[in-house]
Amino acid sequence: MSSRRIIIILYVFLFIAYVGGLFLQIMEVDAAQYAAMAMEMLKTKSYLKLYDGGTPYLDKPPLHIWLAALSFYIFGISDFVYRIPSFLASILAIYCTYQLARQWYNSSIANWAALMLAGCQAFFLFNQDVKTDNLLTSMVIFSIWQLSGYIRTSRPINFILGFIGVGLAMLAKGPIGFMVPVAALGSHLLLQRGWKRIFNWRWLFGLPIILLILFPFLIGLYQQWGLYGLKFFFWTQSFGRITGESEWNNHADPFFFEHTFLWSFLPWTFCALIALYLSCKELVLNSFKINKEDEGITLCGFILMFIALSLSKYKLPHYIFVLFPLMAIMTARWVYELWDKKTTVYKWLAKFQVFVYSLLGVAIISLLWLVFQPVNFWVFVIVTILSLAAVIISIRGINAFLKIVMPGIIIITAVNIGLNWEFYKRLLYYQSSNRVGQIISTMPYNKFHFYYYCVHGNHSLNYYSRIIVGPLYPSTLDDTLSKYEILLYADEAGRREIINHNYKIVNENECDNKQFEDFSVQQLSFGFLNPNTRPGVVQRMYLLHLAKIDKSNHGLK
Repeated sequence: MSSRRIIIILYVFLFIAYVGGLFLQIMEVDAAQYAAMAMEMLKTKSYLKLYDGGTPYLDKPPLHIWLAALSFYIFGISDFVYRIPSFLASILAIYCTYQLARQWYNSSIANWAALMLAGCQAFFLFNQDVKTDNLLTSMVIFSIWQLSGYIRTSRPINFILGFIGVGLAMLAKGPIGFMVPVAALGSHLLLQRGWKRIFNWRWLFGLPIILLILFPFLIGLYQQWGLYGLKFFFWTQSFGRITGESEWNNHADPFFFEHTFLWSFLPWTFCALIALYLSCKELVLNSFKINKEDEGITLCGFILMFIALSLSKYKLPHYIFVLFPLMAIMTARWVYELWDKKTTVYKWLAKFQVFVYSLLGVAIISLLWLVFQPVNFWVFVIVTILSLAAVIISIRGINAFLKIVMPGIIIITAVNIGLNWEFYKRLLYYQSSNRVGQIISTMPYNKFHFYYYCVHGNHSLNYYSRIIVGPLYPSTLDDTLSKYEILLYADEAGRREIINHNYKIVNENECDNKQFEDFSVQQLSFGFLNPNTRPGVVQRMYLLHLAKIDKSNHGLK
């Protein structure tokens, strides 16, 4: 079988694993928030001013929300439809990674780089738990590819498309969409000592292109927030997290992104660490200078931005995923060259990858077998067969593609078939706001008023109910119940408070007052994963039907 056909088959494997994630319910917090905002945008037709549950929103730029709202408008509101723009962006990122690698290396390295990007765990998370970073990544690597082409050929079309990509990247997540291409391409020119190209006045023509892309958003931002909104977008939201001007600070440890990288770039993590070391070593031996036919885009773009992101006082795992196309190219290059030169390092790398693939296979099989019962027989069998196949192929392969790349794709496919087709389905059962929202969506809006009571993280409640479910507080409960009968989403403490103050729960023991098991599914613990201890760590949530009251004879004490 030709290598081209094998590559196509591997992409089919990956697609099957991806598809399971596209139809999952949406996870709190960010993905559910953006989905609810896109739904709200479609209903209110407020496209320039952003709102989150009726409240003015100032955090992320609107590209992701615009595209999700457009997708809802064309295809209707659903979990799959919400993910369509980001999935298409992932395909674009993989294609651009191939093209950028092909500018500098041979077709084998380019194919391996694209497969490594498509087959790293971070990209599966991108398309299951959809945030703004997917669009950011695709636009960043698109702009780097085009501007790299402009540096090599001086073609105006590459210049224009490159800065359009920068503008869209900033529209996806702010100034980082500008900083990554600048760091990657600027350091590349510095290493080549390309002073004339660095100080070429033509670069200034890129700024009007960026501003033209940003213009509609900036108009809405100014109308809604004034000059403060513009400052927030261009400075506070990104650079302010380094200087301390931003209030966002989750006190993450200084090496947060180092250990994030270890799991998020699986199954290629060890290959990437070797590639990073060898790239740095090569650069030092060459006295921090590269020839015209060499590239410093991937190494310097990755290192400089990794350091910059590590200085932020607020860190989340997906912040570094934008750098993974660069790392995929660097990794593919060194895996290919180590094999081509038949080095000792390659032999040890190939052996260690067998261990990595074996470990991943054992991990996903154990997860499926131990966490949720009963086990889905067919998913379990498929995952087991693919895991064994990956290990066997890795042991018996005769070259780097068969020993490292191909089994890596097979094992990550096995892992994510297990996760997307089974594990996350069962896990999201414990995100009770999804189920409550679906129940509310079937209720007659003219009979009930809907609220949540002293609980948090309810973006999915808005999204799945297809309405904006507002908060209700103890101080306003009397007044609200004097006007309406209500459905109230509350936790155990809220329910006890309702009972203690003698509010009437209609048909408390019947089906319209439902209770749900709830857990913060993005913060898994061993206590939750263990079926024997799970009942002790899940929370009870309720959908309570409260009757209208006579205010003169009732109230909170």
